[in-house]
Amino acid sequence: MFVIQLLAVVVVSGCLTLALWLETSLSAQERATQLSLAVTNTLARDPTVIAAVQGPDPTTALESYTLTVSRATGVDFITIMSPRGIRFTHPDPAQIGRHFLGTISAAQRGRTITETFTGTLGPSVRAVVPIESGGRVVGIVSAGVTLDRVAASLAPRIPLVFALAVVLVLIGSLAAVLARRFLRRVTGSMSPAELTRMVAYYQSVLHSVQEGLILADTRGRVVLYNDEAAELLELPPATDDLRPIATAELHLPDSIAALLVSGARAVEEVHVAGDRVLVVNQEPATPAGDARQAPVGTFMTLRDRTEVQRLSGELASVRTLSEALRAQTHEHANRLHTIVSLLELGRTEQAIELIGQQVEVSQSLADELLGAVGEPALAALLLGKVAQAAERGITLEVDLGEGVAAAPLSAAELVSVVGNLVDNALDAAAAGSPPAWVRVTARGIGDRQELSVEDSGAGPEPRVADRIFDRGVTTKPADERGRGIGLALARGIVESHHGALRVETAPHTRFVAEWPTPGRPG
Repeated sequence: MFVIQLLAVVVVSGCLTLALWLETSLSAQERATQLSLAVTNTLARDPTVIAAVQGPDPTTALESYTLTVSRATGVDFITIMSPRGIRFTHPDPAQIGRHFLGTISAAQRGRTITETFTGTLGPSVRAVVPIESGGRVVGIVSAGVTLDRVAASLAPRIPLVFALAVVLVLIGSLAAVLARRFLRRVTGSMSPAELTRMVAYYQSVLHSVQEGLILADTRGRVVLYNDEAAELLELPPATDDLRPIATAELHLPDSIAALLVSGARAVEEVHVAGDRVLVVNQEPATPAGDARQAPVGTFMTLRDRTEVQRLSGELASVRTLSEALRAQTHEHANRLHTIVSLLELGRTEQAIELIGQQVEVSQSLADELLGAVGEPALAALLLGKVAQAAERGITLEVDLGEGVAAAPLSAAELVSVVGNLVDNALDAAAAGSPPAWVRVTARGIGDRQELSVEDSGAGPEPRVADRIFDRGVTTKPADERGRGIGLALARGIVESHHGALRVETAPHTRFVAEWPTPGRPG
């Protein structure tokens, strides 16, 4: 293994040395190009040159001048020519009067170019610039540096490059030795095969447990999760890729994402994820064997409590119905006592009149609800809530219009949603100023059903109005346990059927639930 590491160091050092040499060579060529461009641009704007190329004998006027500039600037040649490319100057006098070897078409159109071209002095890096006067090209100037000279400029750097290569090899070898010692200290005597087998065991355990597991780093980014977590949170299939993923990329529920980012400890917390109710625990992830080490992140477990919560919701619905029936029983007992007293006092006609009034009111409300509500359980709930509200001194008005289409909500889901909204409204109205009232309204809008619950209460405070549907947020006393879950569950139920639940705070608090009703006429 060490020999392989050493060989890798040598190969990498060689590649780095080659890359450095190529970079140095390209840099030298770039400097030669910039030098050529600077010289040609200067000469093209020199009034002496502009006048000479338009004079009767440009060669006599410019030859010695260009040789002086060439020696002073370090370029190998400066050639000044006519617009057709006939040389006026050249380091080799024999080339004067001949056509320039290179590209001049761009310069003839007034453009500047740089190129590598093989001319009379061999391959060279050169610039070709037009000489202009009065808006027309009166000549062309080219200057360049031969590639031989460029290569010669690199010779002094060769020892430095090789020295750097040797240093890289030495540093790489030292790093390989230190890495070998570190791996031995971390893995002990375990061989690569044993490490592979151990990782395979851990992976099998991770993906076989029946609880969702999520491992996050210290920045709250998800590093690892198992198949159960992917199913519970509707994440992409779990992989062995340990690349940290931001919670926003995974579209986690807001409450779970916030818990992961915070890194806080959580014990048996209830979170709503879509149509699921999850029990969440989170602990710091500390390396085994040394409790003094800082946590490397957090470890979260998820258990599905959706079915348990559904049964709890059904039980709550039954409890709500029983309380409503208790209120009705109490109210009917009072009326019965009144009727008995009237009969004992001999006021038979008044007793009959009272019985008729109560029967007419109760039967009218029952007939209205049963006719408008296709679900008997919801009708029974609303009948009970009317009696319960009357017992608390609250007027509960029910206007169901053309009726309530429960589908696709089940009876238990519909009772849970309406029961939570009405209970909250009754509590708010009771805490407000008289007269206290609650209004339940339903209407069909196209292929959607809308049901609203409005109350005369003061409404939620501004600090909680925007978070009223979040788990744990409540407007009721903080010492009441179990608060802050009803509206979150109601919203979860409605949204699981592609519906929505919103709150309006003006002029009165009004909760509006809507859901699609397939088959309803639009």
